[in-house]
Amino acid sequence: MTLIEHLQTIPDFRRKQGRRYPLTALLLITIMSIMSGRCRYREIAAFAKANQKDLLTFFHLKRKRLASHVTFREAIKGVDFDDVITAFNQWASQYVTLAPEEWLAIDGKALASTVTEYDSSYQNFVALVSVFSHKRGQVFRAAKLENQKSSEIPAVQGLIAALDLQGVVFSLDALHCQKKPSPPSSTVAMTI
Repeated sequence: MTLIEHLQTIPDFRRKQGRRYPLTALLLITIMSIMSGRCRYREIAAFAKANQKDLLTFFHLKRKRLASHVTFREAIKGVDFDDVITAFNQWASQYVTLAPEEWLAIDGKALASTVTEYDSSYQNFVALVSVFSHKRGQVFRAAKLENQKSSEIPAVQGLIAALDLQGVVFSLDALHCQKKPSPPSSTVAMTI
């Protein structure tokens, strides 16, 4: 399946009256923009405008222009993040053929504008934990992490278990060098 086919499985949260652009098109343009290094809402809209002719043709859109940064923002904020991660992981897993002794980095990054209660002990934010190949420059798998509900450690262990790889080398933050062993319910054996 293509990335577009996987993105089409994501339910559209918008009312029918508010669907000027297909959600799949908005998500794919966002992904392409981020892959080209443009991550902010206005940058995503600028990417769309710079490639407008090709994108309008590709998506068979009858409009003369693409969405504004506000439309991209609303689409990104409204879509279920877990659905996007699932679609991405299913698509990316088709291309994972890692050689033994290949190096993979796993790290989590907080998503901008998701921090709440930033000045108290109840601080919360959403982070994206991803598995990245140094050699290929590709992300193979990703997971969502919410600071108040869990930490990066179980998210990383879950990603390693889901990949089910043998003979690869993982590079991780020092955070993962814990003296305490993993809980018995964990299915991943961490060797440090």
